[in-house]
Amino acid sequence: MSMLTDQQREVFGLGAEPLDDDYISAVIAGSRTQAAELAELAAEGIEGFGHRELMRGILVLVATDIAMPGDETASRRESAGIMADGLVTMQGPSGLFSSEGNIDSPPDTAFTINDLCSCVSLIDGGSDDVQVGWSHIRQVLERIALRAAPALATGGVHTPNHRWEVASAIAGLNVLWPDERLRARAELWLAEGIDIDADGLYSERSGIYAAEVTNPSLLSIARDLGRPELRDVVLRNLRAYAHLVEDDGEVENVHSRRQDQRLAYDVELFLSPIRQLAIAHGDADLARLAVDIVRRGLVHPGRHLAELVRHPEIGGRLPEATDAQVETDAFYPVSRLLRMRRGHVSASIFAGSDFSKTGRIASGLSNSATLVRARRGAMVLRSVRLAPTFFSMGCIRPDRLERVPDGAVLRETRSSGYYEPLVPDAPRDLSDPVSDGRYFASMDFENRAIDPMSLRTTVTAVIDDAGVSLDFSFDGAATRYAVELVFDGELTVNGAEPFGTGWWLRGRTAEVAGLGARASITASGFDDLPPNFDEGEMFGYLGGNDSIEGTRLLLSGSTTAESSLRIDLV
Repeated sequence: MSMLTDQQREVFGLGAEPLDDDYISAVIAGSRTQAAELAELAAEGIEGFGHRELMRGILVLVATDIAMPGDETASRRESAGIMADGLVTMQGPSGLFSSEGNIDSPPDTAFTINDLCSCVSLIDGGSDDVQVGWSHIRQVLERIALRAAPALATGGVHTPNHRWEVASAIAGLNVLWPDERLRARAELWLAEGIDIDADGLYSERSGIYAAEVTNPSLLSIARDLGRPELRDVVLRNLRAYAHLVEDDGEVENVHSRRQDQRLAYDVELFLSPIRQLAIAHGDADLARLAVDIVRRGLVHPGRHLAELVRHPEIGGRLPEATDAQVETDAFYPVSRLLRMRRGHVSASIFAGSDFSKTGRIASGLSNSATLVRARRGAMVLRSVRLAPTFFSMGCIRPDRLERVPDGAVLRETRSSGYYEPLVPDAPRDLSDPVSDGRYFASMDFENRAIDPMSLRTTVTAVIDDAGVSLDFSFDGAATRYAVELVFDGELTVNGAEPFGTGWWLRGRTAEVAGLGARASITASGFDDLPPNFDEGEMFGYLGGNDSIEGTRLLLSGSTTAESSLRIDLV
């Protein structure tokens, strides 16, 4: 028996269709609380709010009022009015909004306009009471939209996902305020083709900056421009994420080319597209993700409610979900990422940094030097990295991943050397600094012979239901190296001695404990010389670092000897 009132069923347009009562009830209860918090914040003043936050707040207040009219209606409308007035003051003469350093930004504006279009659509589709009661807010939003539309129809973007956010915004504007110029511009963006790879990931390989943005945008475009094939693109992407989500909801982003390669990010913000396509396609893996998200509790119920009210099919019954994964492998060859689960241990093995192709650490590239991540329950081995002392080139970033039973072999070869004199008749230009791929100097490197040096590193990672086994071997230059292990949180360490910002595992065994869990480490082949974990001159020259937060353990060894680690997660 449905727990929804007849009025709510009418609001959602659900008729007698079977519903996911647990989901709808969780969204409604959470949205009521969130709307009350927004009203309280608005009453205290909106200083410090950005335009995207204000518009999202208005959307949540409208959706909540449509789903739960009552005593709070007057407060919600007053709060939304304060936020709408704030939006008006933030819109620039061009019709665009600015965010931090992005001045008169079409893509930043598009995020706000997409929520604005959703909000106006909710008001227009509401009851007579809704349309009359929210008419003033709608008028304000319409003025904002019409001022922004010409600039969005001619403006550019920064990143791949911005194309789809902007195309979605102008397609939505065209539905509400038809203008052939808007539709033509959206079609022009779409003519570039969607940047999804053979792994099912968008080119930025990012949860936050690609999947969260691109998937809702493409679903909106599919509806607004009659492009149903775009739904298949979103389905491919979400199915790729089915094996990239941990039990606590964290999305694996070690392979990302955006800022989230260093962030923990929750899958909840994929929820509405996951539910929509799980229901439409009877997808049991997506259903499992959707069930787990609600079970853990919703952090953003208002945005889910807005999507539910506008697209009631999201509230339908999910197909039967797959059971929890026990032993699975998922390989993403384009990203060179292997995801594995053995019992309660899940792990990522990664060799997909862009460094081998570009020689650079930069925004828009996959920069992570993390070779392995693994977790069991609350114990998270956030990163394993290896840094040879070799011409200040920093951590290894393998460019090859070869699968083996229960794991993978990662390989990297790095080269440098010493340059010979220019021969008398060689071309030469010593006027301006040029790069040899590592640094710049007025040396005309390409016309010099080099006395080469190289170091080949091989790391073998094997995963089982208790933890991770790692073997390290080297060929080439005889030098030192350090291995870094970073565990999430501030943990108690036994068997290692304090060293700099972490701990030196000088002996054979150590243990870290906390968060109701522990990890034991057994080492072989390392020595007792102090570790030098060299992150490389690409960071050091700028006075920066590539540090990873958590409890840090270091081990030290020589490339003339093989070494191994066993990390048991308990």
